Amino acid sequence: MSGAAVQAVEPRPAAAAGPAAAASQPAAGGGGGAAGQAATMEHVRLALRETEAEREARIRAVFASFDAAGRGHLDHAQIVAGLAALRVPAVPEGDAGSGAGLEDYARALLRACDRDRDGRVGYDDFRRYMDDKELELYRIFQAIDVEHNGCILPEELWHALVKAGIEIGDEELARFVEHVDKDNDDIGEQAAIPEGISKHVSASKYLTAGGIAGAASRTATAPLDRLKVNMQVQTNRTTVAHAVKGIWREGGLLGFFRGNGLNVVKVAPESAIRFYTYEMLKEYIMKSKGENKSDIGTSGRLIAGGLAGAVAQTAIYPIDLVKTRLQTYEGGRIPSLGALSRDIWIREGPRAFYRGLVPSLLGMVPYAGIDLTVYETLKEMSKTYVLKDSGSS
Repeated sequence: MSGAAVQAVEPRPAAAAGPAAAASQPAAGGGGGAAGQAATMEHVRLALRETEAEREARIRAVFASFDAAGRGHLDHAQIVAGLAALRVPAVPEGDAGSGAGLEDYARALLRACDRDRDGRVGYDDFRRYMDDKELELYRIFQAIDVEHNGCILPEELWHALVKAGIEIGDEELARFVEHVDKDNDDIGEQAAIPEGISKHVSASKYLTAGGIAGAASRTATAPLDRLKVNMQVQTNRTTVAHAVKGIWREGGLLGFFRGNGLNVVKVAPESAIRFYTYEMLKEYIMKSKGENKSDIGTSGRLIAGGLAGAVAQTAIYPIDLVKTRLQTYEGGRIPSLGALSRDIWIREGPRAFYRGLVPSLLGMVPYAGIDLTVYETLKEMSKTYVLKDSGSS
């Protein structure tokens, strides 16, 4: 992202930041393995870049940090003492660091590890729990790391939280990443979250990709656009074949691409204005309804999309008008873009650049509303099914 050095959150062992990482909530299923395979402990070991002997030594060190007396097992009191010494930052109930909270946390951890229900956790039970927990963390990491580059970017984390129904502000996200930095030496202490990430996630990426895709699609369909405009301005009845012959006779192959440069130029600002306005309108609509922005609904998307399309169309309409004039010019030598624009300004005045705007908006509003509604609906559906598929793999 421009203007910020965003550090990634890389996968770490459950105990890399101390034994507290292993003392989390009990494992739950879900998540995909490497290359679409079911995740296994071999995937976890490879991700952590450790041998089996190193893994065994690490887990025994975690166990020993709780078993300070060297009894060979952990009981409720030892777990409470270990958690208190670690200053666990969050507990299931009560205030962080409170006695009641640590008691609840210790009981939950004991229930998760103590398979034979004798009130004690031996090393084998603890090792199985660590395996389950690290496998769960690996699956979660794989689900969040949508780019599959081995690290979690802040925008990926934000998307995952939103998907889980958790709203988080930029400052909270920044504090979280900074907290991870302090706990993991290889993250660095200067991780920065760009301001407004929750509103402009990967904006530069989307704009660049949208501009390239738009330019390619506009160029590919330029002959059809030229043919359409040519037939629209004809006062006499004509056939498609006759119109095609006329364009070819007038300018050859390049005649079919007249005005395409302006089409390409307007793609980036048009997309930026439309999507930015769409996001802002969605937020406004949901604030007025007092609901989560992800639940805007079909009607809200139609309204926001239609208005966003109208704003974008109004902003770039002068370019569109000049493009149409250029495509339909009939006066001998085709003028340059600057000369044609100057001629319109002098002969017809500035209002001429918005001639025909109202009919254009009447077509654009329903088009943009339906376009963005279908796009976002399909995007949400794809996310749901992709996560479901990765979770069941």
